[in-house]
Amino acid sequence: MITRRKLRRLGCLLLLIPWFFFILSPCFVIILATQGEIILSHSDLPKHHFRIWLLQEISARGVGITTSRRIEVSSPEPLACTIMDVRFLLWGGDAQKAGALPSHQCACYARLGDQWDLRLSGAEACRLAGETP
Repeated sequence: MITRRKLRRLGCLLLLIPWFFFILSPCFVIILATQGEIILSHSDLPKHHFRIWLLQEISARGVGITTSRRIEVSSPEPLACTIMDVRFLLWGGDAQKAGALPSHQCACYARLGDQWDLRLSGAEACRLAGETP
């Protein structure tokens, strides 16, 4: 049985998490403004990361966000594929004119020692990974 004390503690915890995000948001904005981008790598596979960057072009102003995921493929050879989704949040300019439209990209790599070698990219890599281009 859940007691009143446990409910209060749970409520405080649920309120504390958004509060930390709110408090830390200026740090996020300062890092983004000074460095122009923030990249959080998931692994050593190329382009397997979360990236957020500033768009500061004449035709568009905003933020670009790239998320990626890794898919292992075993045929015809062992490959590691990255599936990247790119989205934009613009507050100035026209996305169509600036070329800031959402995209879905795929690339497959083979491991050669401690390096990754690009084997496939584009629609062919998406099909191999089981994705629609």
